[in-house]
Amino acid sequence: MNLMEGLTEVDPNLKTKPCLAEKMAVSKDQKTYTFTLRKGVQWSDGVALKAQDFVEGWKRLLTPATGAPYAYLLFDVVGAEDFNKKKIDDFTKVGVIAKDETTLVVKLSRPVAYFPFLTSFWPLFPIRKDLIDKEGNQWTKPGKMVTVGPYVLEAYQIQTKITMKANPHYWRKMGNVTEVVAQIIKDSATSLNVFKSGGIQMMQDFAPNDLKLARPMSEFKTFPYLKTHYIAFRVKGSAAENQNLRLALASAINRKPIPSILNGTQKVASSFIPPKVVGHDPKMGIPFDPIKAKEYLKKSGMNPGTLKLELVARNAERPQIMAQYIQSELKKNLGVNLEIQLFDHKVFRSQIQTASFPMMLMVWSADYPDGDSFLGLFESGTGNNLTHFSNPKFDENVKKAREDWNTLKRDSLYKEAQSILQMREAAIIPLYYEENEALVSKSVKGFFINPIGYYFIKDIQI
Repeated sequence: MNLMEGLTEVDPNLKTKPCLAEKMAVSKDQKTYTFTLRKGVQWSDGVALKAQDFVEGWKRLLTPATGAPYAYLLFDVVGAEDFNKKKIDDFTKVGVIAKDETTLVVKLSRPVAYFPFLTSFWPLFPIRKDLIDKEGNQWTKPGKMVTVGPYVLEAYQIQTKITMKANPHYWRKMGNVTEVVAQIIKDSATSLNVFKSGGIQMMQDFAPNDLKLARPMSEFKTFPYLKTHYIAFRVKGSAAENQNLRLALASAINRKPIPSILNGTQKVASSFIPPKVVGHDPKMGIPFDPIKAKEYLKKSGMNPGTLKLELVARNAERPQIMAQYIQSELKKNLGVNLEIQLFDHKVFRSQIQTASFPMMLMVWSADYPDGDSFLGLFESGTGNNLTHFSNPKFDENVKKAREDWNTLKRDSLYKEAQSILQMREAAIIPLYYEENEALVSKSVKGFFINPIGYYFIKDIQI
């Protein structure tokens, strides 16, 4: 987000505003969007930004061979889903057209209430197809990648640091930070010591014990965050296929102690959609009830003594603490033995996509500030649906909410969909919401993390 930009961007109040497009016109039926690009915007190599760069970016997102899990975001564009699913192979039949060098026209098959938010999200950013064709899989490397945002990628030392430098061709004014060095420090205590010594000006991602030390510091800041931690069940192709078993597990976990266990500002989650987002329901969720849990387990026909369940989580302190707590709750309240599998982030991502673990300790933050960003995750057949959950009524509600511009109706549709997902099917168990916590040096002015989790270094003064 500090290297690139989109047609629109999200302001601090979670409203869209023009970015690379200076204006956006919408037809009366809400199905045709015309974006007019700003004049004079250049890539970091001095080449002018063109509407065709967006067409190529969206085509790459939808091309089946790319295997992009976010391709479904564009399925409301005319012809996009058919192209992605190989029903058509002519991209000119997809409703994304560069009318000229500065005009991009997007045709939707139905109105989409949150569509302007999508154009601020990185999968819909432009690309330079000429350089991707030339460089192949090396196009993202330092020295080869070109950007249209405030910074360019200077260097990337794997697992060590990322260096960015100001883009000399950037189209708008920015702060005085001309070089950024992001240090990758795996150990939270080490990172805290480096911050205290002045070696870094900002720190995030605290282990629980280090959070206790950081919170009293005058540099400690919190920012609202649209983020939910949850347990996801693989409802097809795993030991969690049994609905009554999932209901038993959901009823057997007491979530109230979670904030004290993690030493943070977490709040126990109700609905998967977090507060302040359309569709949030503070009354949602299966209540903790060990007696009911045992009744569900009996209905499942499973023997707790022989039942084998695995929970996969990231190999970091907080996920490990949560996994061990869940393990103890299921043992205490159901007599179920839970095996924990921990993987480093990259391996974790590959494991949850390719293996069939019955339980996954997951986290999801908003890609755009709308309930669809959360519930769209569980639509049938979407690339990010790792649960394999599929329910026609759920899908119908999510699709209807997209087309309806009435906030109250959308709220009702999302709540009904969540009831199917969480209460009836128990495909997920929301655990907690959390804020973004950071240490920020007093020398840094203008630092702000928006509720989607982004911070923009171009706005900082030091």
